[in-house]
Amino acid sequence: MSISIEAVYEQGVLRPLLPLGLAEGTRVEIILIEPLEAKLAVMREAMSDPLFLADLEEVAEDFKHVDAEGVV
Repeated sequence: MSISIEAVYEQGVLRPLLPLGLAEGTRVEIILIEPLEAKLAVMREAMSDPLFLADLEEVAEDFKHVDAEGVV
């Protein structure tokens, strides 16, 4: 079974926000996904980071000839 639910981490315990309907003691695998707003905040910060912008410019320069060739 595979489901996606939201949970909150409080006092060292991950607590689902909805009932799971699992038997007591059932083991589950947890995959943590960073909330979208947190990812966007990091991206906004990167837009003004001189080192990131320099790296981005360097990569764009490296690929400008490949981009000009197009896909065959």
